[in-house]
Amino acid sequence: MKKLKIVFDWILRVGLSGVLVAFVIVAPFTLFPSLIKAEESVNRNEVYEYQGILELWHIETFEGGSVSRANFLEKEAVIFEKKHKGTYIVIQTMSLEQFELNLESGKKPNMLSFGIGIGDIISKDLIELDANCVRDDLKIYGMQGSKQLAVPYILGGYALISKNGDGMTGVGLNGTTNPLKVLENANKQIAKIYEDNSLDSYDAYDKFLKGNFGTLLGTQRDIYRVFNRQQKGLLTDSKFDFLGGYSDLIQYLSVFNGKDIEEKLCKEYVSQIISAETQIKLKDYNMFSTLRDLSLYDNGIYKDFEDILKQNLKSENAFISKDQIESQKNESYKNVVR
Repeated sequence: MKKLKIVFDWILRVGLSGVLVAFVIVAPFTLFPSLIKAEESVNRNEVYEYQGILELWHIETFEGGSVSRANFLEKEAVIFEKKHKGTYIVIQTMSLEQFELNLESGKKPNMLSFGIGIGDIISKDLIELDANCVRDDLKIYGMQGSKQLAVPYILGGYALISKNGDGMTGVGLNGTTNPLKVLENANKQIAKIYEDNSLDSYDAYDKFLKGNFGTLLGTQRDIYRVFNRQQKGLLTDSKFDFLGGYSDLIQYLSVFNGKDIEEKLCKEYVSQIISAETQIKLKDYNMFSTLRDLSLYDNGIYKDFEDILKQNLKSENAFISKDQIESQKNESYKNVVR
């Protein structure tokens, strides 16, 4: 028995020695190259196309859908940053007044997201963009002369929302859009309007809920609010009359002139935003695409709304001034209110 143990120990020692010898022979051809490659990866300096921050100012001159449009831009920025290591896009949401103050102090971003009402004071600082995939009836409103200086990337629309037949219509006229223009364009008239020009779009919706008037001339945001309350049983069924032919509820993207590499990256970000792959996500925001031949909704009220808005639309130039909009509101009021 003792002899067997001695033999077994000898075999074990010989076996282990053989394994160690084999490892020493094979390691240079397997393990060492992997270690060298890992060391090179650690010591190598990463080469970036661009390393820095691109600033995007986001101005909302009208209400959106169910989720912030800034959230949409931020999520796409994350996707863009993964493709362009070293590049970071910072989205800063600001009011129209804050935007104007920043311009006055000499500040400007790399990119601008905006609705109508900012005026044409920035157009001289913008570069031309490609908007070939955008609907022809929409992209013309982002042009100055023959130059495409703003690209439409989100579309909204108007609707008459009625819950009783009292004949009174409310509308939010305090802002840089002109809701009455959609009625004027369709030769529709209002028998009696709720007289309060200090109402913005949310104030008008709030008074509609409180029963100050039976019909609201609202936007896609109001459709979402009212329909959501109906689904929860918090509001009696309302009738939706989706209005086509005109919409000034368009969000645009522009790029400021700057360094060549920054302009190039900004253009790529704009192209990403107006790609079909990105635009299809607007369904999650209860907004509408600006692309030709792209439908977001399969059924329901948003499908009905989309079908109306997919027909040819008139709008205002992206760089129309606030004074021009106010003048148009006065004219629309005369033509619409009996």
